[in-house]
Amino acid sequence: MNISQESNGELNAIIHLNIQESDYIGTVNKQLTDYRKKTNMPGFRPGNVPMGLIKKKYGSAVLVEEVNKTVSDALNNYLIENKVPVLGNPLLNLEKNKQIDFDTQKEFDFFFDIGLAPEFSLDLANEDLTIPYYTVLVDDDEINKAVEDVKVRFGTEEHPENAGETDGLQGLFFKLDANGNRNEEDPGKKSYLKLETIKNEDVKAELLASTKGGIVTLNLMGAIQDETKVRSLLGLSADETEGLNATYQFEIDEIIHPVDAVLGEELYKKVFPAKEINSEEAFREALAEDISKHYSRDSDQQFLADTVTALIKKSAINLPDAFLKRWLLESNQGKITAEQIDTQYENYSQTFKWQLIEGKLREKYGDQLVVKEEEIRGKIGGYFQSIGGGTELTPQIEGIIDQILSSKDEKQRIHNELLDGKFIEFFKNNLKTKPEEVTKEQFFEIASQAK
Repeated sequence: MNISQESNGELNAIIHLNIQESDYIGTVNKQLTDYRKKTNMPGFRPGNVPMGLIKKKYGSAVLVEEVNKTVSDALNNYLIENKVPVLGNPLLNLEKNKQIDFDTQKEFDFFFDIGLAPEFSLDLANEDLTIPYYTVLVDDDEINKAVEDVKVRFGTEEHPENAGETDGLQGLFFKLDANGNRNEEDPGKKSYLKLETIKNEDVKAELLASTKGGIVTLNLMGAIQDETKVRSLLGLSADETEGLNATYQFEIDEIIHPVDAVLGEELYKKVFPAKEINSEEAFREALAEDISKHYSRDSDQQFLADTVTALIKKSAINLPDAFLKRWLLESNQGKITAEQIDTQYENYSQTFKWQLIEGKLREKYGDQLVVKEEEIRGKIGGYFQSIGGGTELTPQIEGIIDQILSSKDEKQRIHNELLDGKFIEFFKNNLKTKPEEVTKEQFFEIASQAK
């Protein structure tokens, strides 16, 4: 077998494989001999079918399979042994490859196009880069909203005889037929109806006048005028239409009047059990800190995105674009068109460039940027420990972790989350950052422009 590589323009090359009979005939003959041992054919004892008949029946298929396997193995081994920095996968050269006649040929030539990864330098210590790190300011409106949310979340309930404008009604919805009757076998749909969601004033007045045990007939779509809320009340999926515009009887089981929690040390302890808070001012500061932590995750992701963009720009990486477009089209055959690839290619190219930079960083910094199996398990285990108060992982929990990791998609999601965290921490430690305080609106605008 002869394998050679020749340049075909910048970052493109052609690999030529010359396959001779001696490269495959031994395996082909062995395969045919195995077929002969197993083949039953009328007029011949098992294992004594003439080889000529075996070759006639199986020869072409075995030859094609073995030649293709020989080519595939030789090509892969060549790329690995010679450390050829390919992008994507090799593609058959459409001009050089000739029609093959497996019945007459004993020697075969195959030509493959390959795209080559470019040479580029990357030394974070010498890169003149300063990446902004945004801190989102928490304003009084957000803190006020958080305070109100806490008061509702930790509030109590009263059960008056009559409902008020801000109350809710717990009960059963029974669908009525065209004659205004309900199916006696219908158990009803238990749900919770907030009076503030009712837009029809006549229906609202009737509900306000009702008492526990009362029955009100209404068309929910007409009363609420919001399809999403009606679907939620009735437990209908997005594609279910039956019953959406029907008339219902609503049997009221309970009138619920929410009572907000009162600000004070008892509430502060419920919200922040690990902190000593004895004033409303300190409580508001703790809420602001909590909100800020939520934004810090978004800030980290924006920092990572900005860093990736800056490194791609600084590295000035060239790609074999024509080859990669063809590879994308062939590897996603039927799933994407050439026109769609042209439109989206800028995004694809950014991904390719980041993968090259990521690989170079891993070569230099090693384990700092590698997610290990035990880290993935630890991430999941940490969740169970957090809800269990730091308890030891039991065999039962270990079994649940195994089950979660059996999903390739879920395992990859956790891997990517951990890897992002490693890169964020790594870039914070190895690049200059410029702290910038922004409002929530400004941050959302920055994030939307980066997409």
